[in-house]
Amino acid sequence: MTDGTRGFRALRWWSWPALLLAALVASDALAIQFGPEEAFDFRGKVYGQYTIATEDSQAYSNGTALDPAGTPRRVTGNMVQNRFFYAPEFEVNFKRLLRRTEARKWLDEFEGRVSVWGFYDGLYDYGPKGWSQVVADYRRRELQFVTQGYRISEAMNQTAAHRNPRDVYGANTRVNEAYVDIAKGPVWFRIGRQAISWGEADTIGLLDANNPFDTNIQPGLFMDLDEARIPLWTIRGTYELSSSWGPFSSTFLEAYWVPGMIDTTIGPLVIQSASPFSLPPPAAAGPNARPGTGPKLQLFQELPDPTIENSRWGVKVQTVVARDYNLATWFYTTFPTAPVPVMQGISTGGMITTAIVDKLTNVIGVAGSFYSENVNAIVRSEVELFNGEPAFLAYKNLGQVVSSGFTRPGHYDRVNILRGETGMDKNFFIPELNPTSSFLLVTSVVWFLNTDESTHKDYRANGIQKPSAIERQQQGGPPAGFYNGPVCDNPDYRDPVTGEKPPCDFVNMNKLDGFMQATVRTDLMHGTLTPQVTTLLTARGAIGFAPGVVYRLTDNVLLEAKYVNIHTFGSIDNGYTFGIGLNRDRDEFLVRATFQLN
Repeated sequence: MTDGTRGFRALRWWSWPALLLAALVASDALAIQFGPEEAFDFRGKVYGQYTIATEDSQAYSNGTALDPAGTPRRVTGNMVQNRFFYAPEFEVNFKRLLRRTEARKWLDEFEGRVSVWGFYDGLYDYGPKGWSQVVADYRRRELQFVTQGYRISEAMNQTAAHRNPRDVYGANTRVNEAYVDIAKGPVWFRIGRQAISWGEADTIGLLDANNPFDTNIQPGLFMDLDEARIPLWTIRGTYELSSSWGPFSSTFLEAYWVPGMIDTTIGPLVIQSASPFSLPPPAAAGPNARPGTGPKLQLFQELPDPTIENSRWGVKVQTVVARDYNLATWFYTTFPTAPVPVMQGISTGGMITTAIVDKLTNVIGVAGSFYSENVNAIVRSEVELFNGEPAFLAYKNLGQVVSSGFTRPGHYDRVNILRGETGMDKNFFIPELNPTSSFLLVTSVVWFLNTDESTHKDYRANGIQKPSAIERQQQGGPPAGFYNGPVCDNPDYRDPVTGEKPPCDFVNMNKLDGFMQATVRTDLMHGTLTPQVTTLLTARGAIGFAPGVVYRLTDNVLLEAKYVNIHTFGSIDNGYTFGIGLNRDRDEFLVRATFQLN
């Protein structure tokens, strides 16, 4: 039996019975209410998703005969995911339970909510056998040693916790939300585990940084943004400053605090070679690999200390000006979504150790939206300054450690990065295509500017290695990352002997960069069928195209199909940088069946 056949049999025996059961129990009721005065509400959703590759992975993504350690090949037609996701939600209206007490009369709102988030992916149990093998190699420590802890010393003396890829990619469950809402007059509080989003999050949420994201699967592209966002234990409050004051109306002050001694959660470290969605380069040899397979590497994620100094907090003011212009400004602290690698030296076990570091960053933002009669659409814009974000200089972070004979650790810079977005939401009609419903166009231009970039500081894209450097290693040349000298940080540098400009193995980060994105969707068959197309285009030469369709079988059962196609243009290194270009050999087709109560 082939691997692809095993995957199809799993789809047949797992997904379709679940779908048929959901269809049988589906009704017009969109939630289950019970208890005194129907104070309790049960909602949620479950889905089964089956994904196949529609493109073979490129050479730089996989291990080779020269370097057998690495990612199994993605082969066209093979299963790359069979994800079963569940998210039950339980809500309670405490006011209804209080019946005729004074508290019920006094409070305007008193409600609670608990939700669970979890998934299981059958890839490692009945998918192509290479994936179960690579997880076993990690468990036996024959592949790269991936660890985490609160101190660099834990990595250097090898007492840090070892990560199991199956726990990250195979199955996971967490309490996703658990909070209470209390309101009286102009004051509203939400206390507990919750998510906050103050920035725009169209497709790829670069400006949505209040909460961490799980980036093991590209959010917004291969995974829903709401699934990728990680809620935090938070105290959040809103106060209505004024309902009307001159040209200002509906003016609110909002603030939140994530106590660092309770919650310093950050996004999990992306593990190389552990998943069809892992990005290159392939994982290196681990501590137990056979002799002659190259240097042993340790990748260590430094977690923030659970102290009050690592508390995240924010303040926001929003208002409506002249009844037409929605404005907001805010300040908050956060841990960056994309941490930076810093080489530390050689551990007591003889492994070259690189730490992935996260440090608190200040974010200052302003946003506005209004309806424009000129374009007959809602226009929105946002600018955020990420102040003190850790950045990557290849020589400073890595190269100088090698030059010193691994006697001193690397260092990182903190930079100021300006990120912004201008977008438009427009409804329009094309009667020839849809005579009964409008089309919705959601489009935007997202950009970012590294204000610290200069002719003597050439920042690189968080340690991303060029595909050409990886292929050079696979063909028997110097290992990827070998060229990490001063020229990486200073383009004016020349070799003191030859006078020539040496190469650099790390993807460059432009001073000004960005991408465009657009989504068009409409409802057909009285809302039963919803086709949608999303397109992304980066300034570095990558384009993504993701058409999909959702069919509403009943109010409770949705069927979905989606195709993701990504290309880059120019040389092998062109387009390969932040965003969709990193996934250019990850084309896929998926089908999903969802049962929901909402």
